[in-house]
Amino acid sequence: MTAYCKVEFEALVRLVTELGECADSMRSAMKQLKDIGPTGTGSKELEAACDEFQHKWGYGIKQIAKATDGITGKVAQSAGLFQGLEDQIAAMLKAVQAGDR
Repeated sequence: MTAYCKVEFEALVRLVTELGECADSMRSAMKQLKDIGPTGTGSKELEAACDEFQHKWGYGIKQIAKATDGITGKVAQSAGLFQGLEDQIAAMLKAVQAGDR
């Protein structure tokens, strides 16, 4: 029966960590581009490209990072619920086994 529902808690923890890092990386990249601003690289073409990217993608990347935060929270919440259920089932099985003796 356990073959039908198996939760990989370590994989969920890694997923939560990686999603959090992904959102942080997106925010960091956008902050670095914003900090460069209209000057700072010494190259007009690079500065224009950074400014245009920030203008076109800034809002979208903020929304993706925000959604990633939401997904991260839900995955963490799911992992906690699954862990709680697994702990309850294990406790019930121990109680049944102890009662059989």
